Amino acid sequence: MSVGRWILFTLVAAETAAGAAPSSPAAVQAAADATGAALQADAVRAMKRLRAVPASAFNGPEKEFRDCMELRFGQKIWRRPASALSDVFARRALAIYQVYWRAALVQPAARKNSEATLLVALQQLLSRDDLADMDALEPVLAERLHQAGYYSLQGMTGPLRELMLWSKQDTREIRVELPEGAHTTKVMLLDDFSSLGWSDFATCHRRGTGGWATNDALFAVRPRYANIEGEEFRVTFLGHETQHFADYRRFPGLPQWELEYRAKLTELALAVATRFKVLRKFTEDQGDDPESPHAYANKRVLVALQERVGLPAGTPLDTVDVAILQAAAVEELREDSRRRAESSPQTPARPVL
Repeated sequence: MSVGRWILFTLVAAETAAGAAPSSPAAVQAAADATGAALQADAVRAMKRLRAVPASAFNGPEKEFRDCMELRFGQKIWRRPASALSDVFARRALAIYQVYWRAALVQPAARKNSEATLLVALQQLLSRDDLADMDALEPVLAERLHQAGYYSLQGMTGPLRELMLWSKQDTREIRVELPEGAHTTKVMLLDDFSSLGWSDFATCHRRGTGGWATNDALFAVRPRYANIEGEEFRVTFLGHETQHFADYRRFPGLPQWELEYRAKLTELALAVATRFKVLRKFTEDQGDDPESPHAYANKRVLVALQERVGLPAGTPLDTVDVAILQAAAVEELREDSRRRAESSPQTPARPVL
């Protein structure tokens, strides 16, 4: 399914096995910094950060991450792993996207050239050189994949073209309490994935898309959540994506990073047990390029909340009392809504429920 040029999505950290010998603090920080760089589609910066720390300092999940990144992005020649996809067309389509992702990640400055090569390869796969650009081609590709038994997501997620593939989905109606009102939304639970998308590829499965929102429904990547009754799903997926759903109606036309800014405030307004994980996710991935809307919003959320609780810029929020942090996030979200309502008098004062 294609839902337009941009996809607003939730990123979820992968869980790692416990019990391994710990990495050094420098290695842990290098892995976090490299994850942020990879999510901003810059594998060159990610590898520089990982290589700045001796390999012997990495153990456990950080070592697995470093080794995978070295094999995937640190070598001139990359051997793409064998695919388990049984359908030949789907297997070839995924291979084309993986080649594109790697090229775009190891040569960020030449990203447009990589996308042009992607277009030509997909035109050849579909035998449709009349499809002049990716926006024209993606619906045709989605239909062909559906005929092969796969649901799919194309479009832009952040700076790169996306391809997610799954074969099972279930629909539920869920009521979600947000800081500014309750919403009942249609949630599609997606499962049996063959491709978890470019962020999963770029971070060697360390971080990946947890879901996204359209005007009609929320889409949850079920494998990313250990328990759909737990707080991570309720906050990081339902809270985040339902905020998008509400803002599409209340403030139509917001830039992607502003939508992300508001949804991330909602996460911190709701998080209790998962707040350290949410803050770690935001801290790892910070940037100043609106073309990477998650990183751009993360940095601005952290700065805004540091100011609200009276901390110097750059001070970690981990030690702030959870109730104080939640209240600060709610205040910032409501103030943002007030500013938007005042600048657009025709906008309803309350979200559509």
